[in-house]
Amino acid sequence: MPTIAISGAGSGIGHEFLQHYAKDSSNTVHTIDVSFSDEVTDGEAPAHVTTHEVNTSEPSSIENLKNDLKDKPIDIFIHSAAVRGLVKSMTEKTDDPKGAETMEVMDAETMTMCFQVNILGSFLLIRSLIPNLKAASAQGKSKAKCVIMGSRMGSITSNNDGGSYAYRASKAGLNALIKSFSVDVPEVIFVIIHPGRVESRMTHVREEGAVDPDQAIEEMLPLIENFTEKDTGKFYVREGEEIPW
Repeated sequence: MPTIAISGAGSGIGHEFLQHYAKDSSNTVHTIDVSFSDEVTDGEAPAHVTTHEVNTSEPSSIENLKNDLKDKPIDIFIHSAAVRGLVKSMTEKTDDPKGAETMEVMDAETMTMCFQVNILGSFLLIRSLIPNLKAASAQGKSKAKCVIMGSRMGSITSNNDGGSYAYRASKAGLNALIKSFSVDVPEVIFVIIHPGRVESRMTHVREEGAVDPDQAIEEMLPLIENFTEKDTGKFYVREGEEIPW
């Protein structure tokens, strides 16, 4: 009876992961988000699903989650909560997200908000669940897994286009955190996946070439299932190719 926790489960990729794991009556699923739609909270799923309203920008909210979960083992934690870091005033002027994150328009408020959610919020949330992941590793035949929905934009080596200042920097910072977690917590497998361009409500319009969340997770699920200790601290695209830092 595996236990899965999913952040950002109220929409987008996180919600699609919830839909998948909730189909199996042997699963226990803990969903984490700042708010949930009726589609999530009122759904009848075979799995045992519990919702946790958590604002990762508030340490007290994360502490409440920690108290709710106590020492419950978590076999898989999928972290998909994130923000894009678009300058709000510019999204009203352009349908191209790139135009809302250029060097010229980027502002301190947007950068701060993006770092707060994508770096600090992620750190506090993941750290709070490490005892639960360790507990699962201690009692299982294989190690617990912490799988992060990252972005190729966080790869400094792969940055050939520039722009996207807040999002790129926050995702690079998140990569650094996860690498450190993989070193400091060898009892848990930590892996970052770039899911590709997915329609996940992170932007105000659907980006060209974006795929639906169900298509993206269909390709990621086999990866997650097969991750082993040799993958910890690594960074992959959803098709399985490793991404350079």
